[in-house]
Amino acid sequence: MTAAFDYEDMHHLVDRLTPSQVRRLRLLVTQDEELSQAAEALPPRPDEEQPVPDGLLALIGAVSGPKDLAERHDDHIRERMRERFGDQM
Repeated sequence: MTAAFDYEDMHHLVDRLTPSQVRRLRLLVTQDEELSQAAEALPPRPDEEQPVPDGLLALIGAVSGPKDLAERHDDHIRERMRERFGDQM
């Protein structure tokens, strides 16, 4: 077999896989020492969770809060933004 044939053969194989099978194949590739190097060069998948920016976590803070948090959430968010960014808005 030539490398070109192997390459085309793999493309046809992947095209016939179900989405679930493709996810399993990707998992296998990322766990292989040699193949994982090629997988690192792939762009991130759109459904992968992106890390939350530190600034957003600082703005949101903890889930616990005042007892009236649900009723006055807009006011509380404005207060947190003023604390962090001042009255720039």
